[in-house]
Amino acid sequence: MSISEEAYIKAENELNKRRRNAEIEYLEHCDRAHSIEPELAEITEKIAGANCEIIKAITKRSSDKKPSELIMQIKENNKLAHERKKAILQRLGLPENYLDHNYTCKLCSDTGFVNGKRCRCFDELLDKYYIEELSKDCDIAFHDFDEFKLDLYPDTGENGSPRQQMQMILNRCITYANEFSEDSPSLFFYGNTGLGKTFLSSCIAKKVILKGHSVVFRSILKVFDDALSEHFGKKTGDTLEKLRDCDLVILDDLGSEFSSQSDPIFYQILNDRVNMHKPTIISSNMTLQQLNARYNERIVSRLLGEFNRFPFVGEDIRFKK
Repeated sequence: MSISEEAYIKAENELNKRRRNAEIEYLEHCDRAHSIEPELAEITEKIAGANCEIIKAITKRSSDKKPSELIMQIKENNKLAHERKKAILQRLGLPENYLDHNYTCKLCSDTGFVNGKRCRCFDELLDKYYIEELSKDCDIAFHDFDEFKLDLYPDTGENGSPRQQMQMILNRCITYANEFSEDSPSLFFYGNTGLGKTFLSSCIAKKVILKGHSVVFRSILKVFDDALSEHFGKKTGDTLEKLRDCDLVILDDLGSEFSSQSDPIFYQILNDRVNMHKPTIISSNMTLQQLNARYNERIVSRLLGEFNRFPFVGEDIRFKK
């Protein structure tokens, strides 16, 4: 994945903000605690100077003791200072870490690096801002495949095991996302509401975006509303152009539109994508019979002839959750 400069800058700014906030909080806590108990100021200063004392012990021979003995003594004094600080904070009813720098990431202290290598918190921020950058045309929240809960699907049913069927669909979706390219096939998810069609679509979208591809992931109702408004001059935009040019289009909830006025737009989207051999994922709560009854032959032919079909089965998992 090639991280953009904009994503890198945003991640660095977030880390700087976290460090700054931790420092401000630390100074505010010190001011408050020291004003209540002046001894804490002395202890805080003593703890902060422990490292300097160790360096002096190593580099200077200012006493009869060996450097190792001096270091052991400094460490012991430092330990006693921490214990005293803890006891005072406890007496004052303050948290044990009240006078610590409470960084968001304990590994790198919000610097973004550990032993010269990028910390995982930095990588997480880079992923976050990179996804935001490439998903500006995605209206639906992203998920990860490991969030998909197969145990919410029954293991037995009239026509076999819904859980096994959904396991197969999950595996195929993971493979599809991992191996995605401009030559990938188009997919048609269909089945009753609440079976995971939108969820798995979002997992694919996130994975494909992280591979550096452009994705449009929107509800089909919103797409038609925008396209029709642009067509009649009610708003400006380039919805159909974006749908034609991006690497992957995911249209959610086919059949939720209220009027057949959008059928020509839908056919144009399908036809453009098919003719350009660009992959598209469409989900619908309709059965194949309802699809045949609702849409004209050209649309049904494109959907059933050019898309790999995935029948989602089971019970409404959103209700179970």
